[in-house]
Amino acid sequence: MKVLMISTDNTLLGQAGIGDAVSRHQQYAQQVERLDILVLTKGLKQPNQIAPNCQVVPLNFWGHRKKSQKFYEKYHYDLIVCQDPFITGSLGVQLKKKFGPKLIIHFHGDFLDNPYWLQENFRHRVYKKMAEKTIYQADSIRVVSEGIKQKLIKRGVAEHNIYKISTPVNLVKFETEPTNEPRSKKIVLTVSRIVKSKDFPTLVKTANQVYQSVPDFEWQIIGDGPLLRKFQSATKHQPYLKWLGRIDHDQLVNYYRQATVLVLTSTNESFGKVFLEAAMSRLPAVSTDTVGAQEIIFDGESGYLVSIGDWQSLAERIVYFLKNQSVAKNFGQRAYEIVKANFDYAKNIELIIQMWRQTVGGQ
Repeated sequence: MKVLMISTDNTLLGQAGIGDAVSRHQQYAQQVERLDILVLTKGLKQPNQIAPNCQVVPLNFWGHRKKSQKFYEKYHYDLIVCQDPFITGSLGVQLKKKFGPKLIIHFHGDFLDNPYWLQENFRHRVYKKMAEKTIYQADSIRVVSEGIKQKLIKRGVAEHNIYKISTPVNLVKFETEPTNEPRSKKIVLTVSRIVKSKDFPTLVKTANQVYQSVPDFEWQIIGDGPLLRKFQSATKHQPYLKWLGRIDHDQLVNYYRQATVLVLTSTNESFGKVFLEAAMSRLPAVSTDTVGAQEIIFDGESGYLVSIGDWQSLAERIVYFLKNQSVAKNFGQRAYEIVKANFDYAKNIELIIQMWRQTVGGQ
């Protein structure tokens, strides 16, 4: 089976970032005859050969249609896999119509019927219209949460064409041994890109409220993004907020092990890999009630879910963990048990390959 992916993930081209995308795609490549990845990008980038049968090729937005057709004709793929239902999905639809391969479109985000996402950027209204067309052109659709699956079914997508498969995350390096010792420091941790959808204004309000009750706490924020400098400047008189920028993915485990609780304040989250990583370090989570958080956090068992934008409830839950380290430890142990039982890396790799084969027709 020959597979062509269309992506916007520049880490596949060697750009620094948080995550293990390259190693994950190397695993995919081992299961097929050929896997190539076109990455829509800006500027001049070099191809990246990540496996003997897998080349990652930059595809500039300017003229990407003709260039993608020319690249396709080299191998005449059996399957096209698109990262999203927007530009990559539209390009996949065009290639399907011209050459006839099967098409899978991924929903890694909570895009449909999500007012928060629509308000983030004026382009999202255009993207929504694109998605409303491409979802009916795909042979299969992959989602990462039940909430997104139900939205597609309500729009008339056949349930048997929807595959719910979590993003494979290699969690071995995040696994820690249980200990009887409580975590000594009062550290709140956020691991996230610094972008609008993560709702950092709510995070800042929450931190202010937590500080009133626990003045000796520290909130570490790991991640880069276009809004980082803005928030660094806006919170320079709030020393308990530590903007650490990008940290190498292999080093994240050290931060998970020291923290008391992981917190995300997103307005939309399709899955949330950091919840899995934190859980393997036996760290509980407090999050806004997004479809992604609902997939991983068992409310009242492994963490807490609160309404989007409700900084007061977020602060209340965080303070509870900071003041009750033994409770946080118990919640963290439960988070570990849930993730260990339900999110297996090798199994999810296998499920994705099975989806490819079933979509193509048993190859």
